[in-house]
Amino acid sequence: MGQATQDTSNRRLAKRLTRPLLTLAFVVALTSNALGDIVFYQVPGLPIVVRLQGKATVNPGRTISYRHPKFGKLTLGMKSRETRIVRAPTNAALFTRRMGRAKMADDCMDASRWALRNGLLNACYEAVDRALKLDPNHEGALRVKQLKRKIDMPLEDTGKEEQFLRRTPSFARMKTSKSKHYILMHDTPDRPEKNRKLPRAQERLELLEKVYESFLLRFYSQGIELELPKERLMVVLFAEYQDYLDYATALSPTLSSASGFWSGDTNVAVFYDQGTHKSFKPLVGLAKALLKQKEQAIKDRSPGARELVRMADTISLLIEISRENQDIEVVSHECTHQMAGNTGLLPRQVMAPTWAHEGLATYFETPNDASWSGVGAVNEQRLDLYKELASDREHSNMDFIMTDEIFDLAATNSSTLHGYGQAWALTHFLMERHFDKLIEYYRRMGQMPPHVKLNPALLKELFYDVFGPDIPALQIEWRSYMRGLKTDIDQILDEAK
Repeated sequence: MGQATQDTSNRRLAKRLTRPLLTLAFVVALTSNALGDIVFYQVPGLPIVVRLQGKATVNPGRTISYRHPKFGKLTLGMKSRETRIVRAPTNAALFTRRMGRAKMADDCMDASRWALRNGLLNACYEAVDRALKLDPNHEGALRVKQLKRKIDMPLEDTGKEEQFLRRTPSFARMKTSKSKHYILMHDTPDRPEKNRKLPRAQERLELLEKVYESFLLRFYSQGIELELPKERLMVVLFAEYQDYLDYATALSPTLSSASGFWSGDTNVAVFYDQGTHKSFKPLVGLAKALLKQKEQAIKDRSPGARELVRMADTISLLIEISRENQDIEVVSHECTHQMAGNTGLLPRQVMAPTWAHEGLATYFETPNDASWSGVGAVNEQRLDLYKELASDREHSNMDFIMTDEIFDLAATNSSTLHGYGQAWALTHFLMERHFDKLIEYYRRMGQMPPHVKLNPALLKELFYDVFGPDIPALQIEWRSYMRGLKTDIDQILDEAK
């Protein structure tokens, strides 16, 4: 390929990749190293800087070796001055540091909640066990141990969930996979894909179980004992986006742009493999084209073959991880809706305001620029959307959010996304600073008449009754909290200073 043609190809590739991958970060949980690395890496020939967290090694010849736990080793070029490596503690190391400072049972429980927030479930239980050694009667620790016993108890396998799902023609011929708390209908391949250890259905069930357990732990660890579902929750996974779209739009045209959904009426969560969405197809095609160029360059021993090999491998890996992370974000979001509706937190027969439902789901979702990272991770995209509207006191306003007008009056997809940003921001603040009152608000919401849309005046009265009387002061506190909120990556970088 001539240089001019190659440059044109690179510009086209950059244009198509910049939007989905510009802020892509992949987070690797390390357990054996006290320090990790954050690599700010510019993809050769493209105006794209990605962040990689894990362990990187600088090789002779100015390349970087990086290994992803699922997708293998990658060699990165390091010619750009924008490529830099920052040494930072891993979450495992930070947890160990916290536990080293823990002298009382309450300190251990604080470390347990920190571990939960950062996706370290095993460490969460480790801290609880340590708390019980220091204080065998610690109520919070005993409550978590009780929850763990409940979670581990097998559910009765009556078969009625599968019978219910098979009554839907679109699901009738799908395969069935089960875990402790889920039944999954799917048409995905039975064998693992390249560079994966498990078939996609089993990967999906593992993720669902993580969200299930983390959701319950978040509340039990702070004294809120939710109901545990007595039956397996029902989930459907389409292997192809188009099949999902046909099913979803037949239910409601409003689902045409949804990346997944949970139906309160049927209690079924429905997803598809995000990598089959039409937005991925041009990227996959370009990756395949680069792969062919790579193979030909190696065969011909062309000048610059090594750089082409690195770029082809890098783009392929970024696409695969972007696909993975979008799956994680969508599943963690919709699973939260399903859990809220099945644990008594936001009963599914009550038409709770959109801000409450979506604020809760976005609080628990894992950002699509990170692998599973626990509960309450600061989503950079949501934070940016909040900030874009923060100076607009008419729309970034508790009254406008609590009455659901921010969603009811949204006329465009952009304004709806800004609504999500505000709902996430308000829920994050209330979860972290006014947890008990937020739980009371959810409890009062659950007592509302079933299947009735609540009017703005009633919603305002309910919010003021729970969080009042000084809502203006609460709003000032909220804005101050949001100004100081940092993403998890920014916090890690602070730790490295």
